[in-house]
Amino acid sequence: MAAEVGLAARAHVNPAPELQPSPRTPPNSGCRLARVAARQKLGSMFVLRLRAPGWPGGAPGQFALLRHEASARFLPRAFSLHAQDGELVSFLIAPVGPGTEELAEAGVGEGVHVLGPLGHGFDLTEILAGTPRRLVVVGGGVGVAPFRLLLDRLTTHAAATLPEVVVLFGFRDDVQAECLAAFEPAVDRLRARGAAVELETICEDGSLGRAGLVTTLLQEVGLSAGDAILACGAHAMCQAVWDLGLAAGGVRAWFSLEAGMACGVGSCHGCVIRLADGSLAKVCRRGPVFGAGEVFGESRHPCAVPGGDR
Repeated sequence: MAAEVGLAARAHVNPAPELQPSPRTPPNSGCRLARVAARQKLGSMFVLRLRAPGWPGGAPGQFALLRHEASARFLPRAFSLHAQDGELVSFLIAPVGPGTEELAEAGVGEGVHVLGPLGHGFDLTEILAGTPRRLVVVGGGVGVAPFRLLLDRLTTHAAATLPEVVVLFGFRDDVQAECLAAFEPAVDRLRARGAAVELETICEDGSLGRAGLVTTLLQEVGLSAGDAILACGAHAMCQAVWDLGLAAGGVRAWFSLEAGMACGVGSCHGCVIRLADGSLAKVCRRGPVFGAGEVFGESRHPCAVPGGDR
């Protein structure tokens, strides 16, 4: 874009104040200067791989705040943990504005400030303790990001202890869907360990064969009592997924919610949402992963009920 300047030029702009963790940040989190180890373009998204000294490791569904060290942006950007291997941690980035674009354009060796891991992720111990009939993973658009790390974590469990895993991803078009290349190796590793894994995708514009939403796939797969849903995407998608879960009955679900975040540590109150019981919660501190009933309650949305309010 003509209005944008290169990172080299931005290096001469007075930098924004150094990111500092809040006193309430979990003890395994902290601010560190990472270096870009690799950058991979996958359709309309990028996988940014950083070498972060002292990275403590995070859980699927947790997130980190990122800002290029030469950035003139005051606020960092929040991203789900996508993958990690020791001090190497990866993020799936959709460049949709100046802050995300400069991260997507970062070259190998350039510095990125990282604050994290933050928030509460998917608790696989709790989820698997319920002995689910199936794990149904539902992701929409860039909301697929946390599920590479989740699939990697599942490979550490004995195949005999794992339920069937059904992965359903929905994208805008086949260009956005090219990020599937980041997930297929994890699916293959799970299958190699003897786990039953199904991966299905769909695009809104039909460029992968037919048009539809990820909830179209979920309806076709069909939910049954004993299933456990793990989902991430737009709020409306999550609500629609939970409506299908309630209609099936006996389904447990957890959602990683999207919210605008400025501080990521609970200080700015920018990511507050209203829960089903009317109370307020900060997505960055109490979430971003919530139990379905906690967020959406135990009643289907009126628009999902035949004859309900429209």
